[in-house]
Amino acid sequence: MKTMVYIFDTKVLRDKKIFDEMYRKMPEYRRKKIDAYQTDAEKRLCLGTGVVFSHAIEAAGFSEDELKIAYSESGKPYFKNDLDFHFSLSHSQERAMCAVSDEPIGCDVEQISLDRDTDMWTRLESYAKATDEPLSMLMNQKSPFNSGWRFKEVDLQDGYKYMTCTQEELADDQIEVYTL
Repeated sequence: MKTMVYIFDTKVLRDKKIFDEMYRKMPEYRRKKIDAYQTDAEKRLCLGTGVVFSHAIEAAGFSEDELKIAYSESGKPYFKNDLDFHFSLSHSQERAMCAVSDEPIGCDVEQISLDRDTDMWTRLESYAKATDEPLSMLMNQKSPFNSGWRFKEVDLQDGYKYMTCTQEELADDQIEVYTL
């Protein structure tokens, strides 16, 4: 299994010229999502997520036009026409993250905080995304936390914790990390 992780620092999108340039490159559905947000910070995060998502799809040899996004009952996005290409998206504060794999995958990014257990939170969220289990069920422990899943942290030492969750252990040579 090969996993690719893409991380984008959205601070660069504070520059209106760069924001506008990247916005124009987004597909219409992503521009509508961006436009629906109220604050500039939310718009930057949504655009940043679109940037890493588009980059990941392109790097895998696809175009967004050919991959049809569908949503599970719980709202998890997936490609209905390519079941062997899995992805997960996350964003926090000024970071956007996308993980892609040929196996089910979940990812989460959180700004490191002394007020909460960031390690446990990123594991919980990435697990919920990988398994398509509602986060609320996991938090209320109504759904078991299956220890058969494996976690891999990407440490960029930038004040954020990046976590992936997969069914198989990821060796260092099985994960490639790209910062955009």
